[in-house]
Amino acid sequence: MIKLIATDIDGTLLKDGTLDLNPEYYDVIRELRSRGVIFLVASGRQRESILKVFTPVKDEIVFVSENGTCIHSKDYRYVDIIQPEVVQAYINEARRFPGCEVGINKDNMGYFENYGVYNHLVNDYGYRGQLVDNISDYAQDVCKISMFHHSDIEKVVKQDFLDRWNRIMHVTCSGKFWIDCSNKDVTKGSALKHFQDDYGITPDETLAFGDNLNDIEMLKRASHSFAVENARKEVKAAANFTAPSYKEDGVLQVLKAVLRGELC
Repeated sequence: MIKLIATDIDGTLLKDGTLDLNPEYYDVIRELRSRGVIFLVASGRQRESILKVFTPVKDEIVFVSENGTCIHSKDYRYVDIIQPEVVQAYINEARRFPGCEVGINKDNMGYFENYGVYNHLVNDYGYRGQLVDNISDYAQDVCKISMFHHSDIEKVVKQDFLDRWNRIMHVTCSGKFWIDCSNKDVTKGSALKHFQDDYGITPDETLAFGDNLNDIEMLKRASHSFAVENARKEVKAAANFTAPSYKEDGVLQVLKAVLRGELC
């Protein structure tokens, strides 16, 4: 029996950087909750942005934001903080890559020194954010650092950067344009494990959906793990099943199958 469901947003439920979710999801989530199923939304997004997508069911879900560094529900709050000196060192190196824009994220607040990424996150994703002269002045209480590039960030920063920083932190691609950095071992998967442990829920009782590299740890915590059809090949390899793409509301199709008792 499925007792816990976790899903990514961008590229999994809807197009990257948008806020419009098929309203059928809300009724399905309400029905799942009425049956005692925990519904967890796990995203690299800020909590404010997740709230804008799920406002009609905001009291029915668990918010796992900033790639697992922040967890919020009606009765729970947790934020994982990066040491300020590590934040500063990462910022200094990230700034060296041509065309890359860097932002830092605190609990439900972002700070940016480039208008491009600020505008994209605040106006497209619905973030709470502030444009500042120097993000290094805000290095306290940071939970996630984000790098953005307008074309293909993996080609810009190269694997050496990712490998070096992954020895210190958890650095992952959150989409074609994004690289996110958090403390070691703090991921969407660690957030999901927290709820599995607290509620005595096993991976066999867990269903998870994702499309990108930052979803892999979460998918590994669920026996019923689905990569959507538009997912990266690494994510499809990590998942046990494939669902139709977000364009076909693939996750919604699987959730309805759960309600019909076809996936237990």
